[in-house]
Parts: sequence; structure tokens; C-alpha cells
Amino acid sequence: MTEKFNYTYSAKERAELEAIRKKYTAPDKTADKLAELKRLDKQTETAGTLAGIGVGISGTLLLGTGLSLILKTSFFTAGLVCGILGLGVMAAALPVFRKITEIRRRQIAPEILRLSEEIEKEI
Repeated sequence: MTEKFNYTYSAKERAELEAIRKKYTAPDKTADKLAELKRLDKQTETAGTLAGIGVGISGTLLLGTGLSLILKTSFFTAGLVCGILGLGVMAAALPVFRKITEIRRRQIAPEILRLSEEIEKEI
């Protein structure tokens, strides 16, 4: 028996083959719906995160302004009030995030539930 079996494998070629094949196959509707579901789920927290970060940064700037007024000028009382307000605003960042996220979840819930039911039926 002089016949040999030669096998060569290239991960790079396999990836190229899969990329080309993907261009010519019909898209999987379940995968599209799942991607849409993931996008909607991520979108619920994005608005809350941005608002929370904005409130936190504002509070930090207020606190810094208060500290600057206390340390560099003679406006001790104004600096103290400004610093305490800054701490309060910073403390409000997490509740703002939670409230906005909760509101967004309530708004998007019907669409997410509809998509998840469609995906479950197809599986």
C-alpha cells in the first residue's frame, strides 16, 4: 500500500472560506432577532448610564469648586455650601441611573417580550 492520506489544515483558510460562504447563504432569522434582542437589552442601560455619569461629573465639579473656594479664597461659607451640594449631587448619580434604566425597561419591555416569544417559537 503506497497510497497515503495527506491532510493539511489552515485556520486562516477556514476563516476565509466561512466568510465567503456567509455572504452567499440566507441570513438566519433567529440570529437576527437575537441580535435585535441583545441590542434592545443593552440600549435600556445606555441612557441611564449616560445620565448617571453626567450627574456624577456635575457633582464632582461642584465639590471641586467648593474645595477651591475654601482653600484658595476667603469664601469659606460659599465653598462649604458648594462642596456639600456637590456631595449631594454625586450621591444622586446612582438613583438617577436606576430610575432612568427602570423607565427605559418599562418602555422597551413589550418589544423585548415579543421578540423573545418569537425566538422561543422558532427554536
